[in-house]
Amino acid sequence: MNAPDSRQAVRWLHIVAPPSPSAPASARSWCQCGFERTARDRAGVPALIAAHTAHAAVCPLSHPEGSKAA
Repeated sequence: MNAPDSRQAVRWLHIVAPPSPSAPASARSWCQCGFERTARDRAGVPALIAAHTAHAAVCPLSHPEGSKAA
């Protein structure tokens, strides 16, 4: 029997980008630590993706106090 996998999702990114350039794009980024952002246009979605990626580097759930970087 395999050991249970203790990993779980901490951050999520949901993007809606319809194929038509005139259709509105949107995105939502959220984290269990309380970080939550939304974007509602094609210019804001890439910025939100960058913020979501940057949050991983500073999220207290990803880097608990006292842990050492690899």
